[in-house]
Amino acid sequence: MNEIHSWTNWIGTDESGKGDYFGPLVVAGVVVNSECSSELLENGITDGKNISNTRIRKLANWMWNEYERHIEVEQRMPDEYNNEYDDLENRGENSSRILANMHINVIQTLSKRFGVKYALVDKFPYNNMTSLLTQKDIKIKQVTKGERDVAVAAASIIARDRFLTGMETLSKKYELQLPRGAYQVIDAGKEFVKLNGVNSLRNVAKLHFRTTQQVIG
Repeated sequence: MNEIHSWTNWIGTDESGKGDYFGPLVVAGVVVNSECSSELLENGITDGKNISNTRIRKLANWMWNEYERHIEVEQRMPDEYNNEYDDLENRGENSSRILANMHINVIQTLSKRFGVKYALVDKFPYNNMTSLLTQKDIKIKQVTKGERDVAVAAASIIARDRFLTGMETLSKKYELQLPRGAYQVIDAGKEFVKLNGVNSLRNVAKLHFRTTQQVIG
């Protein structure tokens, strides 16, 4: 942690679903201070990408029970995500701007709630996040492998849990098990279109992925 910063009260943010064709895009933020950081670490809070889904659900439930006020989540289900993407594309932006907006919203909400002025973000391709802030007194630091930090690690677990819930919701709604990832999803996409029509694909998938062309032919 000390390799990244020396803050004693800060926000960590991370996302889930960015590379998944099906399902929502989720950004979570968690406020951590010197009082709770040790407890989070002692209870196994680490990079959500290295934890089984079963363990993710348990850790997320524990955090919501113990630290609900410290948590903030922004989610874009596929239909909302696609509408926002289309609007941004018309203005010369791309999916990174959606992600940046979501991180900023989470950071500013938690900053207002706790008065925290420092935020650590797991780095992604959008380098001028600070320019999006309406609260100009917040310091944002973007780093690679941000999950080394306990706050970002906690956020990664919350985000992954919410993503899994979103996938379950869509799979139940359309009575089709939607797979995770971006590659071995074409057969499921074709089956979805066969059952629900091509226009409904925007309700479950991120349409700007190249996968869409393979799904609809």
